[in-house]
Amino acid sequence: MPQPHTATPKRNPSPVTVTTRQARLSLLTPQHPAKAALRLRWTPIAVAAGLLAAQIAWQDVAQADGAPTTAAPGATSGTVPLRLSFSLPAPQGDTHNGKLPLYFEADNLEGEADSRTRATGSVRLRQGGLTVRADELTHTQADNTARAMGHVVITRNSNIFSGPELMLKLDTLEGEFIRPHFWFARTKAGGQADLVEFLGANRLRASKTTYSSCTPDDLPDGTPGEPDWSLKTRSIYLDFDANEGTADNAVIWFKGVPILAAPTLTFPLNDARKSGWLPPSFDFDSKSGFELSAPYYWNIAPDKDLTLAPTLSVRRGAGMDAEYRYLAPHDEGTLHVVGLPDDRVAMRSRGLVDFAHKGNLNGGNLLSQTNYELRWLRVSDDDYWKDFPHGLPTLTPRLYDSHANIERQLNSRNWGLGDSQTTLYGGVQSWQTLRDRDPLTDPTLSNIDTPYRREPQLGIRSRSGNDTGVMWTMQGEFNRFTNADPNKPIGNRVHAVGQVGQSFNLGGLSLTPRLSLNGTSYDMDQAMANGNRSASRVLPTFSLESGLVMERPLHVFSRDLTQTLEPRIQYVRTPYKDQSFLPLFDSAPRDFNQYAIYSENAFTGSDRISDANQVTVGVTSRLLDNNTGVEAARVGLVQKLLLADQRVNPDGPDPITQRLSDLLLLGSTSVIPNWNLDGSAQFNAQNHAMSRGLMGVRYSPGPWRTVGAAYRYTRDASEQLDLGWQWPLAGSVPSTTAQVRNEALNDPLNLSGRRPINGNACGGTWYSVGRMSYSLRDNRLTDSLIGFEYDAGCWIGRVVAERVSVGRAQASTRLMFQLELAGLSRISLGSNPLRTLRDNIPGYRLLHDDSTTTASTGSSPITTDD
Repeated sequence: MPQPHTATPKRNPSPVTVTTRQARLSLLTPQHPAKAALRLRWTPIAVAAGLLAAQIAWQDVAQADGAPTTAAPGATSGTVPLRLSFSLPAPQGDTHNGKLPLYFEADNLEGEADSRTRATGSVRLRQGGLTVRADELTHTQADNTARAMGHVVITRNSNIFSGPELMLKLDTLEGEFIRPHFWFARTKAGGQADLVEFLGANRLRASKTTYSSCTPDDLPDGTPGEPDWSLKTRSIYLDFDANEGTADNAVIWFKGVPILAAPTLTFPLNDARKSGWLPPSFDFDSKSGFELSAPYYWNIAPDKDLTLAPTLSVRRGAGMDAEYRYLAPHDEGTLHVVGLPDDRVAMRSRGLVDFAHKGNLNGGNLLSQTNYELRWLRVSDDDYWKDFPHGLPTLTPRLYDSHANIERQLNSRNWGLGDSQTTLYGGVQSWQTLRDRDPLTDPTLSNIDTPYRREPQLGIRSRSGNDTGVMWTMQGEFNRFTNADPNKPIGNRVHAVGQVGQSFNLGGLSLTPRLSLNGTSYDMDQAMANGNRSASRVLPTFSLESGLVMERPLHVFSRDLTQTLEPRIQYVRTPYKDQSFLPLFDSAPRDFNQYAIYSENAFTGSDRISDANQVTVGVTSRLLDNNTGVEAARVGLVQKLLLADQRVNPDGPDPITQRLSDLLLLGSTSVIPNWNLDGSAQFNAQNHAMSRGLMGVRYSPGPWRTVGAAYRYTRDASEQLDLGWQWPLAGSVPSTTAQVRNEALNDPLNLSGRRPINGNACGGTWYSVGRMSYSLRDNRLTDSLIGFEYDAGCWIGRVVAERVSVGRAQASTRLMFQLELAGLSRISLGSNPLRTLRDNIPGYRLLHDDSTTTASTGSSPITTDD
């Protein structure tokens, strides 16, 4: 098959260039004023003379053009060697120069100088990046027109056309092609038409066209059948400069069934954004019933766009979903608004507003290095999270955070302890808390606590630079705390903390002493538990931490490894001070994990500082691959020893008298290829029972093959089993995008339209995808998602069912469909299942994707105009 060429433009010699087929050399034909008939017959003597003349002529052309050449072995400096004419690189880009020289190759050539050239038998013509092959071709020099007959193939910019008859003006690339098949490299799709009109270098119009990326199967009588999907039009106009295709009287067929029709339909020729109607979507939801959405995408400008999606629900009525996005050199953000003016089920208006903005100020020295962030998230009512649980923009469906933050990085300052990095910051924060209006359904949900608002928060923090051995940090902060609950105390808090330390390295042994001072002052609007409206607290903390790293070589599983042994010990001393009368604005007990156990304070926030006289001891051992440096395995354990009772108890007023904390064991390994194992366990030293546990395993032998399972246990609270997977069920796994691309380059077009350009050549592949969470404590399925994907090569079908719990006895279920037509668009029948799969299945990978390609999860805009 003809292959597309890349080329370097040459100067425009006036004579026609003729090439012998045997030697494939460029031979310039001299102009002949008399235009006498010239018949070329190839004999050994003529070939030898032609070789000599071609060498001299080619030297002149190459030297005049300044074309780079490579001398043959033994050639002297300055000698320009001969090159095969069709091995010359073709010019890159979409521009066409009709004045470039023509190169012919044929079994027979005859013609008149400066008039007409006729070539027959395996004809090949090239001009720049344009290549034409045919059984017969006639070139007229007067208008620089080529007329080709019989098995004509034209290639340019990797786009290929084949058919019985072609007329083409080589200066402008205008002409006609009768009954061609075609394939476009940009869309990796093609088809056939009754007539193709070339309207220039990058525009064309086709009549009575069938367009698809699928391979039709042969019918029993041997004739080609219909492709799985096709776009059939009365006419289609393609503008590759504008990256847009426009089809008149267009109908999209799938499996012989029309699924979308429009008088005028436009679609992009690449991944560029384009205004227009997106394919309609259909949702099946247990809360809202059948729902129809017709989104419109408006590409306002390269840096902003808007998607409007009118919706109609059988149960709830009409609504609107809108998303506005913008991106500027120093700012970016989104505004998402959902409105349901008259919910026929709830008998009231419903809605959601989510505004997120990030930016930096670049207004000279005063505002330089100043970043800010805005977030406003609110819903209309307390039941919104239960009625519309799918796609909520938060991990806490009953707590909605809104805030405005700003911070400025100051230039390095010297506070007498070396250079520093200092930041000024401020902000406000508020919360919307959704309460359960039906306590009989689940009374525990009514007791959700309302977080405090910060109105405002102002602070400064500074830390030492890297030019000094002394490590120090300082922070000062003011907060005004308010709460929507009138029974909660409100007031002001000023907090300041400073810490200084230094690390000493003693030949593999590290020793780091630290000293910190923590001061807090309160000014309350109401009296506190001790009867006062103001209070202060100042507490010092001393810590000493030591670590050691030991290594030894190890050879296991036919791998050269390095094993480490890393013991770590920390001592912390903080005196006790009664804080029971102080408010709790933002403090809470720290989670028990490998990081929190080494913390100097058992609380987060600034309202509580735990007294401490304790030693924390841990040890970690790792296996490192000597060739790659990758960590193949890790095990560790850590435990805390109290040298005195801890009187500030996160769990209540009684002091902690148990000397040994829970023992924490950690482990992970990927020593066995394709397997990953992670686990942690928290054992209670007093009753010798497990308090919490987590075990996870994942098997990923290759692309689109992953299975993972996890077991989670918390004593007296929960016990859960999670399972997630993406796995082929039947059929061969398709090639990666890179392999498909290479296959397309090696054989870009089957001229009968029978080879699939992307995907499988031998049938489709079924995949199963899903994630299930099962509560062993309640003996019920909490959240679940299960679906199937079918990859036919030129199209992908998905069906996904999702169930989300909104209470112990309530759940919401929805059904999603998606049809992805390769080279055209994704048509989602319901909410986009790709986003749901990616968010819920760890390791999920898009089909027709490789590790270097990030695929979009949205639909390509297909626009329809009435």
